[in-house]
Amino acid sequence: MKSNFIFLVFTLFYLGAFAQNSFNKLPQAAKINCPMLLIDEHIIANKNIITSKEDIEEIAVIKDKPSRELHFYNLTANGILFAKLKKKIAYKTQAELNTFFGLDANNSVYVNGYLIESAKYKFATVSIVEVELMTPTTKNRLEQKVINVWTLTQEERENGCALSQIK
Repeated sequence: MKSNFIFLVFTLFYLGAFAQNSFNKLPQAAKINCPMLLIDEHIIANKNIITSKEDIEEIAVIKDKPSRELHFYNLTANGILFAKLKKKIAYKTQAELNTFFGLDANNSVYVNGYLIESAKYKFATVSIVEVELMTPTTKNRLEQKVINVWTLTQEERENGCALSQIK
């Protein structure tokens, strides 16, 4: 009886630890190693939004993996950069994108293959490279149609992201 209890405790601990490290993602996200860029804490963008170092007011990098309770946890699989910019950024909300593609405004939205777990995130319009309408398959295990917004180019998706100097 005691050994069964110990086995159960270790099994639950292992499953709990494994669940803490899993990310909600689509199959195509597995190859991506590019960090996510958040502008003003809630606008998802790509590195092209920063055209010069004069644009940047403040920048921060997450070094450690955050707690699962944080609303941006699922976006941190490959690191996350936070930037405050001096310029205003035009954006689209998740509801606007879903409605444009004929989906319910509250449907799930993915970015670069990773589920966005909070409706507060928006997309910088100049950073939207491609939008895929994803239908449920056995491979992606989706329950309904969703959109996946790419902020990465096809080359970045295949070869990774190169850091470049900002002038």
